[in-house]
Amino acid sequence: MFLSSIFGTKRRVRKIRKKWDRQREKALKLKEPLRMEVLKKLDQIELNIRSLEEQNLGRVNFARIMKTAEIDLEETKAIMKNKELYRQPQSN
Repeated sequence: MFLSSIFGTKRRVRKIRKKWDRQREKALKLKEPLRMEVLKKLDQIELNIRSLEEQNLGRVNFARIMKTAEIDLEETKAIMKNKELYRQPQSN
């Protein structure tokens, strides 16, 4: 039991929750048009993470949901990194 929590799925879920928390904090500091887009995406990811934490899933379903959450977190990270592309043109 103890070893599975250290080396198993619970550890992976904790790590992805930590990444999600960090990205959420950074997203709250963004400007408005980009902020709403990133927060919506992070809310969808949070539902996946919550299901991983609360439900007892099989290996296949766990792996599918985990991979989806990891890919989505990388996408939001890329969006926040390239925030210059999302700036609206200023009117003169």
